[in-house]
Amino acid sequence: MNVVTKLTLSTALSVVSGLATADITNGPNPYAAGYGFDTPQQATWGGWTRGDAGTLHAEWDTFDDASYAGLRTAAADVGSANTSNAYISWSPGTFAAGTGNLYSFSVPQSYQVEVAGSVVAELIRAVLQVETWGTQLDYSAIKMNGLTPTYSATQFSDPNYESTFGKVDLVQHLIYWDLNQPSANGKYLFNFGSGPHSSLGQVAVDIGAIASSVPAPVPLPAAVWFMGSAMLGLLGFNKQNKFAA
Repeated sequence: MNVVTKLTLSTALSVVSGLATADITNGPNPYAAGYGFDTPQQATWGGWTRGDAGTLHAEWDTFDDASYAGLRTAAADVGSANTSNAYISWSPGTFAAGTGNLYSFSVPQSYQVEVAGSVVAELIRAVLQVETWGTQLDYSAIKMNGLTPTYSATQFSDPNYESTFGKVDLVQHLIYWDLNQPSANGKYLFNFGSGPHSSLGQVAVDIGAIASSVPAPVPLPAAVWFMGSAMLGLLGFNKQNKFAA
């Protein structure tokens, strides 16, 4: 399937379900081939499908939404699933630019994303995918419920991406947290930020059960190893006698 076909299909699926992909109002489709976002059903970090019972999803592509009451706050405009609450808020001096991205000319930028709901699993993976243009986030300071990430890595970077601002450093970054149990109050609070001149383009949150791993091999008893070694020794002895005959 070529990229154009994938974009057309993704757009159609978004209209139907509201869960498939971003609406890519500006910038590239981060789910298109070669870019850095993944859905949990296709990702190595996943193992569930958006919309599954006992999982949570929320996603933002533009941040000028007015359906969530409060200054500098926006509800998930791309889609959400199974959430009792989902919003992003940002610090004073940061504003929704004409592109719909969040931007600041002169002050540091800080964000909080809340996704709330019931996750049915004993081992939880909370996943944050973020796209920025220009100044990158301070990845070392990103927290979820005050916890340091289990994993954090850039999945795609183009230092010369042609945007409506001209050429920018476009980065799509993946962060996730592995938890031994669901959040006690059902809230997952993600905090991240940057210096000025960062344009926040996309945010996606997925929370679900960690896929069970393959059990580790069970060590064989010493007696079995001894018996195996003895049998190999006898085979070697017989082989030597055969060639000596």
